[in-house]
Amino acid sequence: MNVLTKHLSTKQITAIHLFLQRDAREVDRAFHLYRQGEGSYEEVIQALQAFQNQDGGFGRALEPDSRLLDSSVLNTTVALQYLVQLPVRGDHPMVKKALDYLSLQFDSVHKKWPIVPVTINNVPRAPWWNVNEETGETGFEKTPGNPAAEIVGYFHFYRDYVPQDLIEKSQLMVMKRWDEMTDWETHEVQCYYRLAELTDDNEIKQRIIEKMKQNLDNIFTLTPEQWLGYGLQPVAIINQTSSPLYNELEEIVEENAYWLAEQLTKDGYWEPSWEWGQYPLEWEQAKKEWRSFLTVKACHPSKFEM
Repeated sequence: MNVLTKHLSTKQITAIHLFLQRDAREVDRAFHLYRQGEGSYEEVIQALQAFQNQDGGFGRALEPDSRLLDSSVLNTTVALQYLVQLPVRGDHPMVKKALDYLSLQFDSVHKKWPIVPVTINNVPRAPWWNVNEETGETGFEKTPGNPAAEIVGYFHFYRDYVPQDLIEKSQLMVMKRWDEMTDWETHEVQCYYRLAELTDDNEIKQRIIEKMKQNLDNIFTLTPEQWLGYGLQPVAIINQTSSPLYNELEEIVEENAYWLAEQLTKDGYWEPSWEWGQYPLEWEQAKKEWRSFLTVKACHPSKFEM
């Protein structure tokens, strides 16, 4: 059961539905209707086509903070967040092209995926996507599980359509990082949780979940005061009562869900909690897209059971 849903009033649910039908991005509207049983998964695929490039990767601001038309690993992982929720296999042309793109983007020398290309410096963007033109780095390289752990999750989920040697190599790298991890960056933790959701390897799943259970106080923000700032809110990943972490933090998760329901605007969406501080016109457009993305993800979390 979606933890958030029971804290939303009928009026709020109606406002969300109207917002997603009237003002959401086409891809989010299609995904919402599909998950509601009112639309088809083919309509989600059709909407995603607008973001996929000839090289198989995704761009075109599918992740709204990066306004680059060109493909990026970042945008391709966001596309796969939709695709794994649809009844399509790894041999579906859209999925296969995305997997091939990610396979080719792996830097075997430095053992990492470049999260965004240096060409992003030429377009409006959030400042955290600035790339150092000498090193090709953004700063996210300090937390390499973002996006590597999430990508390994997709490789496991679509195992028959990815080179086996790449799966083994990237899996070893990702789990070594996990075993050594002592700092808990929000996005990196989310990537590892996605890996735990997606993998069919129970040993990997248990390694991730057990370590998270041992570090709950360090991983999550736990009070309303903290939820106003930057950090990983419990309901961001413990969004189903079936989550293996739900019983560990049940009272706080429910309080967080109630708090989040209170943050819904009267127009039926959640606002992003961050600002760019630059490119004001483009940020206004990105903010509208984030409202759409954040709202559909909150209302339709992953259906994977662990």
